[in-house]
Amino acid sequence: AVGQFKGVFCIYPLPEDGSDDLPLMLQHVPSSKPQKCIIRVYVIKCEELQAQDSNGKNDPYLRVYLGKERLVNDKDSYIPNTLDPIFGKMFEIKATLPIEHKLKIQVMDWDLLSADDLIGETTIDLEDRYLTKFRATCGLSKSYCIDGTNLWRDNQRPTDLLEQICKRRGLPEPVYQDARRCQVAGQQYFLTAGDELVAPKEELGPAKERLALKVLNHFDLVPEHLELRPLYNPLRPSLECGKIQMWVDIFPEELGFPPPPINVSPRKPDKYELRIIIWNVEEVPLEEAAALTGEMMSDIYLKGWLRDSGEKKHKTDVHYRSLDGEGNFNWRWIMPFEYIPAEKMMVINKKEHFYSL
Repeated sequence: AVGQFKGVFCIYPLPEDGSDDLPLMLQHVPSSKPQKCIIRVYVIKCEELQAQDSNGKNDPYLRVYLGKERLVNDKDSYIPNTLDPIFGKMFEIKATLPIEHKLKIQVMDWDLLSADDLIGETTIDLEDRYLTKFRATCGLSKSYCIDGTNLWRDNQRPTDLLEQICKRRGLPEPVYQDARRCQVAGQQYFLTAGDELVAPKEELGPAKERLALKVLNHFDLVPEHLELRPLYNPLRPSLECGKIQMWVDIFPEELGFPPPPINVSPRKPDKYELRIIIWNVEEVPLEEAAALTGEMMSDIYLKGWLRDSGEKKHKTDVHYRSLDGEGNFNWRWIMPFEYIPAEKMMVINKKEHFYSL
């Protein structure tokens, strides 16, 4: 192979009247001039990676290539001993399409003494995504928010996008009767009360923009989504080596700088302390008999721990020779732990074995 050809072949029917005028079937074709773009690559996690180390695990990290140039080498952030790493990474790079259009993401296995191994890779053609009529540059959201977690991440407003899509598809420009009514291609669209429930009211953008977005969601455009892409190794091209969960946003520089990127980094647990105060206990069964008097008694103490946490067990002092099942204490335990409130989950870090990193 000496190169690559990309194009469209069209077969035109000859006019019955014998004239030489052929209909123009390709309209609003994007410019063939090089287009500078900002590319944001979001990598969430990998699943079921093929093991490379003798312990049946990997120490994975990411590399990003544009063409033959390596732009990202995240070796210092490798994740030890896992086959399902959660990366939560965003890489922002610049590309000139169609000159630099092959985006390659590699998942590598870090090794201490030998060369790092390639676990698998996936390749994305950015030019195809930029030119497709389904607008795969930035996934279309279901809500237009100007604040909060669902902040609009495209560098074009929905009203501009709708006008652009209508023009490319040969449709008349949208007609807005007011901010809540719109007509596109002879069909009426309305912004209803149910459309207000997608996000808190203070986070929603102007009604006209939300109406335009509702119309756009009726077109066959690429929605906001996560891609689950298979990973392959060139040494075993037919064998899947795992999957990578990610997505890519493409922003042409001529449309202005895009909004801030989304924070996809894994949630970090907050540090908490569980404080327990023990005053007394009652009705403890009497298990032993006194040696001289034969009276039943118990030597009482309490023991407690956070299950599966690996922390040391806590004990009170001993209340000796309780004759009525009552023990008096003035004891405090402090148990530190890590907790993620958003997920209602306690985080426990454990080493698989003594030599684990």
